[in-house]
Amino acid sequence: MIFIYIIFSAILLYYALKYGIRNGFVDLEEIGNIYSRVSTSKSKEAKAIYNEAFDILLSEKKPKIIFKELTEKKEEIFKLSIDD
Repeated sequence: MIFIYIIFSAILLYYALKYGIRNGFVDLEEIGNIYSRVSTSKSKEAKAIYNEAFDILLSEKKPKIIFKELTEKKEEIFKLSIDD
């Protein structure tokens, strides 16, 4: 019985990591990479976007909403880096 519980817990952990956390960290990493390339003239705006993205990742919203909002922040900071 304990073996079945361990297997079931492992499967649940896998899906939690796959859909909840991994997608958010991937987008946050991309936002961080773009943030590091933004010129110093727009660094305050980029830092604000990065901080908002980090807050979104740590929020207790559903994973789909977090992924959607992080994607929007990634697009915002990408547009900011293109304007240089």
